[in-house]
Amino acid sequence: MKRVNFENLRQNIALKGGFVIENLLKDLSLIKGMRISIERNFKSEYFEKSSFLIFLNRIEMILQQNIQLVKEGSIDALNLISLLEREVVDKKLLEKETRILRRVVLSRENILNWKIYATGILKDLKSVYNFDAFFFFFDEGKKKKIYIFYSHKFREKERQIIKQNIKHKLKEILKNNSTEIEEIYISKTGLKKDYKQCVVESYQFLPDSPEIGGITGIVVLAERKVHRKELEILNSILSIMTLIVGSSKALSKAISELEYYAGHDPLTDLYNRRTFEDFLRYEVSRAKRKNHRFSLIMIDLDNFKYINDTYGHQIGDTVLKSVADILEKSVREGDLVARIGGDEFVVLLSETNLEFAVKVAERLRKNLESNRICTLNGDIISVHASFGVVEYPTHGRDKEELMMIVDNALYRAKDLGKNIVYVPSPEEIEKIIHKQRKDFHILQKAIEEELFFPYFQPIFELSENRITAYECLARIRDENGNTISAYRFISLAEKVGKAKDIDSIIIKKSLKMKEERGIKEKLFINLSSKVISDSSFWDYVFSLMKQHSINPAEIVFEITEREAVKGITDVQRLIIMLKEKGFGFAIDDFGSGYSSFYYLKHFPIDFVKIDGEFIKELKPEDPKSTAFVESISLLCKRLGIKTIAEFVENRETVEILKFIGIDYGQGFYLGKPQPDFL
Repeated sequence: MKRVNFENLRQNIALKGGFVIENLLKDLSLIKGMRISIERNFKSEYFEKSSFLIFLNRIEMILQQNIQLVKEGSIDALNLISLLEREVVDKKLLEKETRILRRVVLSRENILNWKIYATGILKDLKSVYNFDAFFFFFDEGKKKKIYIFYSHKFREKERQIIKQNIKHKLKEILKNNSTEIEEIYISKTGLKKDYKQCVVESYQFLPDSPEIGGITGIVVLAERKVHRKELEILNSILSIMTLIVGSSKALSKAISELEYYAGHDPLTDLYNRRTFEDFLRYEVSRAKRKNHRFSLIMIDLDNFKYINDTYGHQIGDTVLKSVADILEKSVREGDLVARIGGDEFVVLLSETNLEFAVKVAERLRKNLESNRICTLNGDIISVHASFGVVEYPTHGRDKEELMMIVDNALYRAKDLGKNIVYVPSPEEIEKIIHKQRKDFHILQKAIEEELFFPYFQPIFELSENRITAYECLARIRDENGNTISAYRFISLAEKVGKAKDIDSIIIKKSLKMKEERGIKEKLFINLSSKVISDSSFWDYVFSLMKQHSINPAEIVFEITEREAVKGITDVQRLIIMLKEKGFGFAIDDFGSGYSSFYYLKHFPIDFVKIDGEFIKELKPEDPKSTAFVESISLLCKRLGIKTIAEFVENRETVEILKFIGIDYGQGFYLGKPQPDFL
């Protein structure tokens, strides 16, 4: 197909139109001359002067109309040519740009190596328009930087011209601030170019988004005037690169934040347990190779639960942040501080012996003790903490041993009156290690061989005297075939990071049995605090639900008040997520904490399991326990929450619970835990 030269068309129309108008103007000038001559010279009585002038006026008017028609026709023709040209060029441009956009893949690798990725895209875009440079400007707080991608390896003269014009374009943003420039070459082929002007087109994207927004720009060293159409092409290239770079920057920031919070505690910005354990594992291997010592300090706040319950979790968060700040400022650069639990912190002191570590712990204790936090009510809060201190390899030769010994030392400090630093004696270490090693061996074997299995304790609807649910309780079958409660291993499992494995095994076996037995009653499943924010655990649970075709409405997850208080925000987020999927949620041991009613107000829970201590003491002659249970029952009814009484151990208790209006009962009197459903 013959290619149309739109520029020649435009020139021909302009030339011919101009020629016609020129001739018409000549005729018009002739008519005007005739009129003047007649008015001056013709006086014959035989010549009707006025009639002739009317005739000339008529011709003059027709000529003027023709001139106007030719002008308008030429303009319309030129507009039509422009439309045709745009249609043809836009179609080709669109096809090329579409092919490039199809190759755009914002993978993690492309985002993190965005300069290499941008170089490849710009190479492709040069087939759309042969630009000479492209630049990105990012203002990342204290750092301002321009990345210039040259199309060729220009001489120093051209590079200086391009940089000066970019800076001039950004002068309002750069002002007098220093800006770093990084120069990158799309092609290393040298090019000497003759040019008359430097054209810079730019676009500012996401100006209100710090660390994401920026400016993209394209540079052309032009030998002639750049036409409007070419500017449109340059701007379409700008749009593509803005889309790619803007998306990359936003995703890059999101990835960076995700990676940061995967290893950090979002409240205090300290390292979290997972990162700390990685560092500790590395430090053990390094100490073994280098044959040196290091020390661990574990810290637990003595009065944090009281602070949280009395002043609310916002003040509690303030206390935790102030503790983190004090700990970080009280250790050397290079020492590691982490928050590994609700109010538990740990300090890893590299190449530090026990004697020095004890001095550090004492300094930390005094610094925390002297800290004062003022509440909005004017109350002054002081923070005390207990400390356990151990040294590698004196107190443990691997990560697990060190964590067990330091944890026991910490709780020994609490037993001895709190607010002290405690170092375990050799006898204590031997005793602890012996017991912990034995328990750890049983725990590890039970997890590896999946010796954990569920027992099911029935939950009765008291008014109907029928089973409406079962609670899943973990048991272990030891090597002799004896069944033992898993409760004694829960604390150890949480310390060594195995609680998730136990929960996973119990849930897997429970759901399988529920499906196989065709059980429609609800299952109450206990959760450890370690799985609350673990997305991989919840993905696993949801896949099991799908695999066994179980309705989420038949599953109720429960967590104790003790665990809930460690991470109120995380628990609240978990409950909302589970409720949206149709699961139920229960708070266990309700009433054992100071802030039980806080959970009723802020958590969208379905069930409250009243702490067994109140149920065991529920007797007609004990009006206090009865009044307490009545209050819970009344409050829950008003809030639409069902109540479950645990530790129901005799008929008398059942009758009292019915009289009070408690909905469900659970206990040895109603049904002991069994390896199968009743």
